[in-house]
Amino acid sequence: MVIIITGTRKGIGKELAEYFIADGHQVIGCSRGEASIESPNYEHHSLDITNEIAIKTFYSQMRKKYGRLDVLINNAAVNNALAPIALVSYNAAASTMNTNFMGSFLMSREAIKLMMKNSFGRIVNMGSMAVKYEEKGEAIYTASKAAVLAMTKIMAKEVFQYGITCNAVSPSAIKTDLMDNIDPDALNVVLKRNAIPEMGTTKELIDTIKWLISPQADKITAQNIYLGGV
Repeated sequence: MVIIITGTRKGIGKELAEYFIADGHQVIGCSRGEASIESPNYEHHSLDITNEIAIKTFYSQMRKKYGRLDVLINNAAVNNALAPIALVSYNAAASTMNTNFMGSFLMSREAIKLMMKNSFGRIVNMGSMAVKYEEKGEAIYTASKAAVLAMTKIMAKEVFQYGITCNAVSPSAIKTDLMDNIDPDALNVVLKRNAIPEMGTTKELIDTIKWLISPQADKITAQNIYLGGV
């Protein structure tokens, strides 16, 4: 399969890319930074997913080179507005919403156009347990992820007739750069609200995504899957 994954320079995105490369797929990764993966089955693009012109150019290149797209995983996310709402600047809020929501929107919109050519596609968006728990200090990040989940469900209804499914996966907390500024004691309090009161793993996420893009999940769409018993 031809798979596009955003945010592949580090963290979850890099692990996702490395897994699907090892599984024999052609992976196209993108991030604002340079490539951190070297493989014959990996192609990297330094790309700002909030830049509509750059996104259109990127997909035009994908169309010419591959003529198809099987899977899009919208993984890239930031949390630049981690503070009580009264202390959040406009720029911090805008950058968080632009990357997390508008970036996913732009990548999905152009992916759908390419997927429609072959009447097949799988879009997987990243949600967050923050939407479920509505924690203080997470208003903008939570809102961005809630918007992604709403978009996912509506997109699914619009494109299923073209052989495209759209789902979201909301993992329990996984150790990433996004969590560096989160109070570990506060995080533990939140984790205790889960049925599985412990940190999540990238493997759990990969296993879920692998199932969602498999033939066994052909009729699974418009869903948000919480991991860790959230």
